[in-house]
Amino acid sequence: MMRALLLLLVLTLPQFALAAPQVALSTEVTPTEIAVDMPAAVTDADELLPFKLSLPTEEDAAAWQQPGFRLQMGTGFGILRGIDGTPGDKNIPILVRIGARLDRDWSLFGSFQFAVAGWRKNGDLSGLRFAGTIDPTWHITEHLDLAAGFGFGGLVEGSTGRSDPDAAQRAALVASYTFPSARTPMVACSGVGVAGLLRATYMWVLGPLSATGFAVQTDGQWTACVENVGRVEPDTAQSIVRRQWWSNAGGSLTWVISWR
Repeated sequence: MMRALLLLLVLTLPQFALAAPQVALSTEVTPTEIAVDMPAAVTDADELLPFKLSLPTEEDAAAWQQPGFRLQMGTGFGILRGIDGTPGDKNIPILVRIGARLDRDWSLFGSFQFAVAGWRKNGDLSGLRFAGTIDPTWHITEHLDLAAGFGFGGLVEGSTGRSDPDAAQRAALVASYTFPSARTPMVACSGVGVAGLLRATYMWVLGPLSATGFAVQTDGQWTACVENVGRVEPDTAQSIVRRQWWSNAGGSLTWVISWR
């Protein structure tokens, strides 16, 4: 009996040994099956993200070099000196500039400046100075620009304490009169003339919409001061006036804020 069992084991063991590798091989996953089960490769890197990547933000300095609307406001300290006897004095300028950046190198502004003078009395300028100019502006660098302007300028004086240059003449005039010089200035000047300026500005960009800096300006104006004596010419019925031409030159240092 024992011999029969041993003989049966000897005959069946080789069959189990041969069958085991066949089962193991049948359970392995072939390379072809792996390729079929894995998703297709994605060629677009953006498709792997839940959002699209945007373009880089434009630099603020580059944005200021683009064409478009510009607005500037500022104030500071100025001096207006008289030429050939014309009164002058220190003043506080207030300026507004409206314009546009034309391209990388050029802008065009309309400048309006008001200056309050009259810190000192007894013969010096006392009142309001105003000017309006058209200013082509050259942007030399990213921060520095140079402007030249031409337009109108005027003065409106109040009480000055000056004496009349010829009080007797005022009462005797039968026609308008122009003084030959301003060495003896009129009691008060109210009039308009021509004005011009040169300006250098250095600006720092604060952000995409604002910038700030300082401006150094030299300017001058030629003003026709007119005084109405309160009578009319008998022949033409036009008002009798006395005129005096004032020449002034000066400069200012202002702090400027700009918007785009």
